[in-house]
Amino acid sequence: MTKLQVGRLLIFLIAASTLAACNKSKTSIPLSWRNPAVEQTVFKKLLVIGIGENDGARRLFEDTFAEALAQQGTSAQASWGLLPQSTRLTEGQIRGAVEGGGFDGVLISRLLGVDQNEEYVPPSSYTVPTTHYGYGYYGYYGASYTTVHEPGYFKTNTTFRMETNLYSVASSDLVWSGQSATLNPDSLAEVIDSMTAAVAKKLKEEKLIP
Repeated sequence: MTKLQVGRLLIFLIAASTLAACNKSKTSIPLSWRNPAVEQTVFKKLLVIGIGENDGARRLFEDTFAEALAQQGTSAQASWGLLPQSTRLTEGQIRGAVEGGGFDGVLISRLLGVDQNEEYVPPSSYTVPTTHYGYGYYGYYGASYTTVHEPGYFKTNTTFRMETNLYSVASSDLVWSGQSATLNPDSLAEVIDSMTAAVAKKLKEEKLIP
């Protein structure tokens, strides 16, 4: 392999690793609302309810969310242990689980939708980094002028949008609501991991949990 080929391979690996880092799933919370009529409250024991009829997905979501909240310093419990039904729950069933568990807050999450859109990535050029300083000043000078050109291309972005509401058990009031967006996840597990961590962190920032 020639020095130029080595240089081109090196820049390709750098570009590929950068692209992979950019494509890593990340959740943002572009919309959130806090009820101004509710006094500052810190919730110390939350019941987590994921709305969905798939038992496995619901359990994974609730368990992961409870763990994310615990990592932020508050106690949380997945609802599936108290409410194992995957069908629609009645008000009486939910109230019974909430009141019997000594919870002061209830978190309810649901999927709003999955959006897809195409994004154009413009062409770019990279200077090949030199790795042969020992070949004299011209070796360095010549390598500095060597560039790799990458054409533009289209890529499809997939965004999972979810809504999470926090309710006070004492008053039944909606205290906080947020909509999250998770970009380009590789799996359902990645959506859940990223989304729950982001929402738990947001609740901590809002001083709604200890």
